[in-house]
Amino acid sequence: MPAVINDAQDRQFKAMFKKQYSTIAQALQMVYAKDGENLNLGSSFSTATYIKVMQPFICKLGQELKYLKAGVICTDENMSAVMAGNTKFNEDITWHKNDQWFNKKKEPMRLNPGYKNFTFLLPDGALINFNCWKTVFIDVNGYKKPNTIGRDIFYFGLTQNNYSPVFFDYTSGNNINGCTSGYHTAITRDNYKEDCETGFGWGCSPLYIME
Repeated sequence: MPAVINDAQDRQFKAMFKKQYSTIAQALQMVYAKDGENLNLGSSFSTATYIKVMQPFICKLGQELKYLKAGVICTDENMSAVMAGNTKFNEDITWHKNDQWFNKKKEPMRLNPGYKNFTFLLPDGALINFNCWKTVFIDVNGYKKPNTIGRDIFYFGLTQNNYSPVFFDYTSGNNINGCTSGYHTAITRDNYKEDCETGFGWGCSPLYIME
């Protein structure tokens, strides 16, 4: 019976991810169309530079997604503070706490704390996090369990001047969660299926969209 329940949940999570992927892709297109936004996705940002570059961009994207709550404070006043290096965050909304989310092997995961606040809670309950310059994490049912990669947690990548999310060759070494030492996984066109079936679970993201 538990296996049957898990299979049913996984089918539901898969459908939810496909919907979120489509919704966020449309929101990205809207941001580019409205503002001609050219997102600078350099590979060697300091955290301070990341905040100045990414915070205004993800606030625009969050507004297109009609977010309910955010770890990023998207007021005009705070945007001015961001440019001056005095940004503030809402600590009530962050990505999952360290060791309280898991890979598909049931091993606890961690996130570089410099990115935990770049998180939005969406109207359908999904949680999205902008991580390590170029990666977006999605937990399709928010803080609810199982909080597991490849089940309710997925990813996609952002590339410079591209309207569409991608999964491969957008980050150094193809590493997902690449800014968190010891907790990153390389996902490529050659290994994503294997990773989804028997690995850490990140490979399920491209598999579910591309299949």
